[in-house]
Amino acid sequence: MNLLIITLHADPSIHPGSGDGGGTHMYINELIDMLTYKDIKTLVITRKASPGADIIESGSVTTHRIHLGPEGHWDKNNLSDREEEIELLINNVLMEHKFIPTLIHSVYWYSGRAGLYFSKKMNIPVVHTVISNGKRKKISGFTESKGQIETEEKKYNNASIIIVISEQEKNDIVGLYGIDSEKVKVVGRGVDNLFLKDLFDEKGTLLAKGL
Repeated sequence: MNLLIITLHADPSIHPGSGDGGGTHMYINELIDMLTYKDIKTLVITRKASPGADIIESGSVTTHRIHLGPEGHWDKNNLSDREEEIELLINNVLMEHKFIPTLIHSVYWYSGRAGLYFSKKMNIPVVHTVISNGKRKKISGFTESKGQIETEEKKYNNASIIIVISEQEKNDIVGLYGIDSEKVKVVGRGVDNLFLKDLFDEKGTLLAKGL
Protein backbone atom coordinates (compact mmCIF):
# COMPACT_ATOMS: atom_id res chain seq x y z
CA MET A 1 0.00 0.00 0.00
CA ASN A 2 1.13 3.52 -0.81
CA LEU A 3 -0.69 5.86 1.58
CA LEU A 4 -1.11 9.56 0.92
CA ILE A 5 -2.03 11.63 4.00
CA ILE A 6 -3.24 15.18 3.35
CA THR A 7 -3.23 17.31 6.50
CA LEU A 8 -3.01 20.92 5.32
CA HIS A 9 -3.70 22.72 8.58
CA ALA A 10 -1.74 20.48 10.99
CA ASP A 11 1.99 20.42 10.29
CA PRO A 12 3.21 17.48 12.42
CA SER A 13 6.52 19.24 13.08
CA ILE A 14 4.58 21.65 15.34
CA HIS A 15 4.36 20.14 18.80
CA PRO A 16 1.02 20.18 20.67
CA GLY A 17 0.87 23.18 23.00
CA SER A 18 3.42 25.11 20.95
CA GLY A 19 2.08 27.95 18.81
CA ASP A 20 -0.85 26.61 16.81
CA GLY A 21 -0.08 23.03 17.84
CA GLY A 22 -2.99 21.05 19.21
CA GLY A 23 -4.66 17.67 19.29
CA THR A 24 -4.69 17.25 15.52
CA HIS A 25 -0.92 17.68 15.41
CA MET A 26 -0.58 14.94 18.03
CA TYR A 27 -2.93 12.72 16.03
CA ILE A 28 -0.80 13.10 12.89
CA ASN A 29 2.39 12.43 14.82
CA GLU A 30 0.88 9.27 16.31
CA LEU A 31 -0.17 8.15 12.82
CA ILE A 32 3.36 8.70 11.55
CA ASP A 33 4.81 6.71 14.46
CA MET A 34 2.41 3.83 13.78
CA LEU A 35 3.00 3.84 10.02
CA THR A 36 6.77 3.92 10.55
CA TYR A 37 6.52 0.99 12.97
CA LYS A 38 4.43 -1.00 10.48
CA ASP A 39 6.77 0.01 7.63
CA ILE A 40 3.93 1.32 5.45
CA LYS A 41 5.12 3.52 2.61
CA THR A 42 3.50 6.89 3.27
CA LEU A 43 3.69 10.42 1.93
CA VAL A 44 2.36 13.11 4.26
CA ILE A 45 1.60 16.49 2.66
CA THR A 46 1.09 19.45 4.96
CA ARG A 47 1.50 23.22 4.97
CA LYS A 48 4.91 24.36 6.14
CA ALA A 49 4.11 26.17 9.40
CA SER A 50 7.58 26.55 10.95
CA PRO A 51 11.21 26.97 9.89
CA GLY A 52 13.23 23.91 8.98
CA ALA A 53 13.43 21.37 6.21
CA ASP A 54 10.69 21.08 3.61
CA ILE A 55 11.10 17.29 3.51
CA ILE A 56 11.37 15.14 6.63
CA GLU A 57 12.13 11.43 6.45
CA SER A 58 11.09 8.97 9.16
CA GLY A 59 11.58 5.39 8.08
CA SER A 60 8.89 4.50 5.55
CA VAL A 61 7.18 7.89 6.03
CA THR A 62 8.11 11.05 4.12
CA THR A 63 6.58 14.37 5.20
CA HIS A 64 6.61 17.11 2.57
CA ARG A 65 5.78 20.58 3.85
CA ILE A 66 4.46 22.70 0.99
CA HIS A 67 4.89 26.48 0.85
CA LEU A 68 1.36 27.77 1.23
CA GLY A 69 1.02 31.09 3.02
CA PRO A 70 3.58 32.35 5.52
CA GLU A 71 5.55 30.15 7.90
CA GLY A 72 4.24 30.46 11.42
CA HIS A 73 0.70 31.39 12.48
CA TRP A 74 -1.79 31.58 9.61
CA ASP A 75 -5.55 31.34 10.02
CA LYS A 76 -6.62 28.02 8.49
CA ASN A 77 -9.68 29.75 7.03
CA ASN A 78 -7.26 31.15 4.44
CA LEU A 79 -7.32 27.66 2.91
CA SER A 80 -10.97 28.09 1.89
CA ASP A 81 -10.41 29.88 -1.41
CA ARG A 82 -7.09 28.29 -2.48
CA GLU A 83 -8.50 25.06 -3.88
CA GLU A 84 -6.77 25.15 -7.28
CA GLU A 85 -3.45 26.27 -5.80
CA ILE A 86 -3.56 23.43 -3.27
CA GLU A 87 -4.36 20.84 -5.93
CA LEU A 88 -1.44 22.04 -8.08
CA LEU A 89 0.98 22.00 -5.13
CA ILE A 90 -0.05 18.48 -4.12
CA ASN A 91 0.22 17.25 -7.69
CA ASN A 92 3.74 18.72 -7.93
CA VAL A 93 4.77 16.91 -4.73
CA LEU A 94 3.41 13.60 -6.03
CA MET A 95 5.40 14.04 -9.24
CA GLU A 96 8.56 15.08 -7.38
CA HIS A 97 8.48 11.95 -5.22
CA LYS A 98 7.21 9.74 -8.07
CA PHE A 99 4.60 8.63 -5.55
CA ILE A 100 1.52 6.80 -6.81
CA PRO A 101 -0.92 6.42 -3.90
CA THR A 102 -3.29 3.50 -3.58
CA LEU A 103 -5.18 5.04 -0.63
CA ILE A 104 -5.75 8.61 0.55
CA HIS A 105 -6.36 9.71 4.13
CA SER A 106 -7.48 13.32 4.57
CA VAL A 107 -7.74 15.15 7.89
CA TYR A 108 -10.20 18.04 8.40
CA TRP A 109 -12.46 19.43 5.71
CA TYR A 110 -9.94 21.61 3.85
CA SER A 111 -7.79 18.54 3.29
CA GLY A 112 -10.89 16.46 2.61
CA ARG A 113 -11.69 18.63 -0.39
CA ALA A 114 -8.24 17.95 -1.86
CA GLY A 115 -8.47 14.28 -0.89
CA LEU A 116 -11.76 13.93 -2.73
CA TYR A 117 -10.29 15.61 -5.83
CA PHE A 118 -7.35 13.22 -6.04
CA SER A 119 -9.50 10.23 -5.11
CA LYS A 120 -11.68 10.87 -8.15
CA LYS A 121 -8.76 11.81 -10.38
CA MET A 122 -6.82 8.63 -9.56
CA ASN A 123 -9.84 6.39 -9.00
CA ILE A 124 -8.65 5.28 -5.55
CA PRO A 125 -10.46 5.17 -2.19
CA VAL A 126 -10.26 7.94 0.38
CA VAL A 127 -10.81 7.78 4.13
CA HIS A 128 -11.41 10.93 6.12
CA THR A 129 -10.88 12.03 9.71
CA VAL A 130 -13.42 14.56 11.00
CA ILE A 131 -12.07 17.34 13.24
CA SER A 132 -15.25 19.41 13.35
CA ASN A 133 -18.35 19.59 11.18
CA GLY A 134 -20.03 22.67 9.82
CA LYS A 135 -23.63 21.67 10.59
CA ARG A 136 -22.89 21.17 14.28
CA LYS A 137 -21.08 24.51 14.37
CA LYS A 138 -24.08 26.20 12.78
CA ILE A 139 -26.56 24.57 15.17
CA SER A 140 -24.37 25.65 18.10
CA GLY A 141 -24.47 29.28 16.97
CA PHE A 142 -21.03 29.47 15.38
CA THR A 143 -20.26 30.48 11.81
CA GLU A 144 -19.11 27.60 9.67
CA SER A 145 -16.18 28.21 7.33
CA LYS A 146 -16.95 29.25 3.76
CA GLY A 147 -17.82 26.18 1.69
CA GLN A 148 -17.42 23.80 4.63
CA ILE A 149 -20.88 22.19 4.70
CA GLU A 150 -21.09 21.78 0.92
CA THR A 151 -17.65 20.16 0.87
CA GLU A 152 -18.51 17.89 3.81
CA GLU A 153 -21.68 16.63 2.14
CA LYS A 154 -19.69 15.58 -0.95
CA LYS A 155 -16.77 14.23 1.05
CA TYR A 156 -18.78 12.15 3.53
CA ASN A 157 -20.83 10.57 0.74
CA ASN A 158 -17.76 9.64 -1.29
CA ALA A 159 -15.39 8.53 1.48
CA SER A 160 -14.99 4.80 2.03
CA ILE A 161 -14.55 5.28 5.79
CA ILE A 162 -15.15 8.29 8.04
CA ILE A 163 -13.13 8.40 11.26
CA VAL A 164 -14.46 10.21 14.35
CA ILE A 165 -13.39 10.36 17.99
CA SER A 166 -16.72 10.03 19.81
CA GLU A 167 -20.22 8.57 19.56
CA GLN A 168 -21.64 12.12 19.58
CA GLU A 169 -19.54 12.99 16.56
CA LYS A 170 -20.72 9.82 14.84
CA ASN A 171 -24.33 10.75 15.61
CA ASP A 172 -23.73 14.14 13.97
CA ILE A 173 -22.37 12.61 10.78
CA VAL A 174 -25.18 10.04 10.60
CA GLY A 175 -28.04 12.31 11.70
CA LEU A 176 -27.08 15.67 10.22
CA TYR A 177 -25.55 14.42 6.97
CA GLY A 178 -27.54 11.22 6.39
CA ILE A 179 -24.48 8.96 6.24
CA ASP A 180 -24.71 5.18 6.74
CA SER A 181 -23.63 4.47 10.33
CA GLU A 182 -21.58 1.44 9.19
CA LYS A 183 -19.25 3.80 7.34
CA VAL A 184 -18.48 5.92 10.42
CA LYS A 185 -15.86 4.48 12.77
CA VAL A 186 -15.28 5.75 16.33
CA VAL A 187 -11.59 5.45 17.21
CA GLY A 188 -11.33 7.69 20.28
CA ARG A 189 -8.12 9.43 21.23
CA GLY A 190 -5.19 7.87 23.02
CA VAL A 191 -3.72 9.20 26.25
CA ASP A 192 0.03 9.73 26.49
CA ASN A 193 1.78 7.41 28.96
CA LEU A 194 2.89 10.55 30.80
CA PHE A 195 -0.64 10.93 32.15
CA LEU A 196 -1.01 7.31 33.25
CA LYS A 197 1.26 7.73 36.28
CA ASP A 198 1.54 10.15 39.18
CA LEU A 199 3.06 13.49 38.27
CA PHE A 200 3.04 14.88 41.82
CA ASP A 201 3.68 13.43 45.26
CA GLU A 202 1.32 13.83 48.21
CA LYS A 203 2.84 17.27 48.96
CA GLY A 204 2.22 18.50 45.42
CA THR A 205 5.86 18.32 44.38
CA LEU A 206 6.50 17.46 40.75
CA LEU A 207 8.07 14.03 40.48
CA ALA A 208 11.14 13.81 38.25
CA LYS A 209 9.97 10.43 36.95
CA GLY A 210 6.88 12.11 35.58
CA LEU A 211 8.78 14.51 33.34
